[in-house]
Amino acid sequence: MQERKTIIIAADGSGDFTTLTAAVQAQQADAQQPVRFYIKKGIYRERPFIELADYCLQGESRTETVFTAGVGGRDPWPGEEKTGTFRSYTLFLGGSRAEVRDLTVENTAGDGAKAGQALAVYADAARVYMENVTLLGNQDTLFTAPLPAQEREKNGFRGPRQDTPRLDTVQYYRNCTIRGNIDFIFGGANAVFDRCRIEPWRHAKPISYITAPSTPAGQPGYLFVDCTVQGNCPAGSVYLGRPWRRDAACCWLHCHLSEEIHPDGWDNWNNPENETTARFAEYENTGRGAAAARAFGTVNAPETLQKQLENLTALRAMFDVEG
Repeated sequence: MQERKTIIIAADGSGDFTTLTAAVQAQQADAQQPVRFYIKKGIYRERPFIELADYCLQGESRTETVFTAGVGGRDPWPGEEKTGTFRSYTLFLGGSRAEVRDLTVENTAGDGAKAGQALAVYADAARVYMENVTLLGNQDTLFTAPLPAQEREKNGFRGPRQDTPRLDTVQYYRNCTIRGNIDFIFGGANAVFDRCRIEPWRHAKPISYITAPSTPAGQPGYLFVDCTVQGNCPAGSVYLGRPWRRDAACCWLHCHLSEEIHPDGWDNWNNPENETTARFAEYENTGRGAAAARAFGTVNAPETLQKQLENLTALRAMFDVEG
């Protein structure tokens, strides 16, 4: 196994590079070598695009190492009417294995009612691990690739993966904070959110949605375990999720749910048929937003829970995470 190379990023010029973008470009000549980018405290106004085999982004400070950009889906794009969702990212994680620790990534485009979708992170590496990371945005904060097989509107998938095969990804988020309001955790990944803080954030519209999975048929989808939901939205205004595609899967296990959670828990995205195919479940949650049963989403909870627990065990072993 190759030794992991370390490259120091410092906005003040005291490192090897002043931007992560420049450091990544320099590493392209040896894209297969494992590399650690150590990023000193600073505000980095850039939009890094990373396509390396095995890399780690290690911040010096979770709160003081910050990547920031303000690009919204409704912004113009050269030669086209708009940027679109999947070109709006602040940070793009591609390649085989991506690890991110102790930093903040934000998209400051603003409320989706004006800016449209605005990704903080587009996570598309085959394996993604984040720990002690803060992701801040409004609509579509975190995209957990892959994209669905087919788009529903012309050019809806404009971006770095629009014409590529849909490859499964495995993702693990531990002790992270994720803030947003409309579908702010979405996509087709097999992803675990472990001991994370989920912050629904007040916005122009009255209703918010935490997740919008597009899980491929037969895949585990999302599992939230030992997480806390607490933001600043009105009571009863936040849904745990809605299905971006018919086989969407999401389970909340041993989580503390604030009074912000809507009594129905789940939304069917204006299609009652989704209630028969989406695999939504809750088990042993607490807090004023928790409920033993919802309008839908709990019918197959025991079976779904068992599969999710098996998946959790497998992913913890894969990423060498203790329970």
